[in-house]
Amino acid sequence: MQFIIIKILNILSKNMLAKYNPVVIGITGSFGKSSTKKAIYEILKRKYKVYCDRSCYNTEISIPLAITGFESGGRSASKWIEIIFKIIGRLFKRNCYPDVLILEMGVNRPNDMKKMLAVVKPDIGILTGIGEFPSHTEYFKDAKHVAREKFLLARTLKKKNLAILNLDDEFIKELPENIKSDIITYGFSKNADVRAEEVLFGSKKFRTEDGSMGMRFKISYQGTTAPFRFPYSLGRGQIYSTLSAVSVGIHFGFNLVEMSEILSEFQPLAGRMKMIKGINKSLIIDDTFNSNPSSALSALETVKKLEASRKIAVLGDMLELGEQCEVGHREVGKAVFKSVDFLFTYGLRSKVISCQARKIGMKKENIFHFENIDKLIKLLKNIIQNEDIILIKGSRAMHMEKVVKEIMTKPEEADKLLVK
Repeated sequence: MQFIIIKILNILSKNMLAKYNPVVIGITGSFGKSSTKKAIYEILKRKYKVYCDRSCYNTEISIPLAITGFESGGRSASKWIEIIFKIIGRLFKRNCYPDVLILEMGVNRPNDMKKMLAVVKPDIGILTGIGEFPSHTEYFKDAKHVAREKFLLARTLKKKNLAILNLDDEFIKELPENIKSDIITYGFSKNADVRAEEVLFGSKKFRTEDGSMGMRFKISYQGTTAPFRFPYSLGRGQIYSTLSAVSVGIHFGFNLVEMSEILSEFQPLAGRMKMIKGINKSLIIDDTFNSNPSSALSALETVKKLEASRKIAVLGDMLELGEQCEVGHREVGKAVFKSVDFLFTYGLRSKVISCQARKIGMKKENIFHFENIDKLIKLLKNIIQNEDIILIKGSRAMHMEKVVKEIMTKPEEADKLLVK
């Protein structure tokens, strides 16, 4: 049944793309895809009709749904039939399709990218990064094989297309030699076309009235520089998302000052380093959308630089790491010791984080491991003091947003602020 539905959806998607011929932007990588997608949307919507799916539609069946603009029919055959007829109806309408279509093209297993590229061939391909410990390595031999699958997006671009590449990523560095299209690189590297510099964050003077602690940085391109200020965002991850979005904006004719103004009130997506007011005037950094060792290390590095009376990390298991599971959790344990004062871990795998942190010198009395999330929450509530900063992070299946809800000052806003 699912095979037939996918087959029909793919045919309809191809017909829709052929009829309306939008500019398609495909985004892949092990991190930052959704934040990049949102930042691009905020810029381009000022001058173009843009469609950007709200969910993480990045699989074989969800890509055609994103192209056609419909939600999943789940397990209901009648709903799928209804969706298919609605798509057919839309094919006969005029002027009902966007100028620009932004798609996440996530890779969970071998051949995922190949299957998606059989349906849609983007005009612009963005590679956000692979990292030393990419997500979804469980079904791949190693990180190089993950990279190889994701790189298909850039390698299939045509001569008049555009590849936008994170030059700071070790895997991506060598990729330009194998790409036929035009290229824009971005990053902190001096060799990047679109470059971030003079990053300032972590100081209490950046705190807003609602308790958020933002950051400032500059972006340079071809001799022009503009300041960017994000009062509600933190960390290098958001800067990378901004750089890739700015690279897209440059291609569409926006200048740096325009884009700085557009993104000045940019709000991070739920669960992506989002700042939320916590009990006892604490500040929660909600990074609960997902986790892998690379993103966890990045989050801890950000927390390390923040000014606070005390810092607490609440870390859940990192899943789908395959053979990299133990070494990945161990690396995070090493970083914890240098970044925070207290460590709470939750789940079977995260015990490695606690053991490693203790092994390299973190005080035993400051480390707490749980396999019951309610017990973790109870102790955490008792420990939080005035103006503590609390990083909460874990894989999606660990549901670490439950911890955020229990320690935020306004739990009634959980549906609006937290990952669902």
